[in-house]
Amino acid sequence: MFLPEHGRAAIGAIGSDGRYTLTTFDSGDGAVLGRHRVTIKSTRLIGGPVEKPKSILDEGRIGGGVQQVEWLVPEKFARPESSPLTAEVKDGKNTIDFNL
Repeated sequence: MFLPEHGRAAIGAIGSDGRYTLTTFDSGDGAVLGRHRVTIKSTRLIGGPVEKPKSILDEGRIGGGVQQVEWLVPEKFARPESSPLTAEVKDGKNTIDFNL
């Protein structure tokens, strides 16, 4: 997520190759110009498979173990108050990489 000093934030999904495309108003339109605080959240669920409860008595139980969140990028990068990442979006095409 790119959070500008003024204006609407841009979001995007991270692909399996690590690339991303941002959207602010329309799909793939990028971020607004200017300085941004940047957050990156990349997680996956690990653990046993989640089963649908067979009855109301089983509700809240998870078969095969509890699923947990695994942070693929350190959690500090997912929150605006703790992420040290910033970016400057300029007019034209921008490629902004983050080596985490």
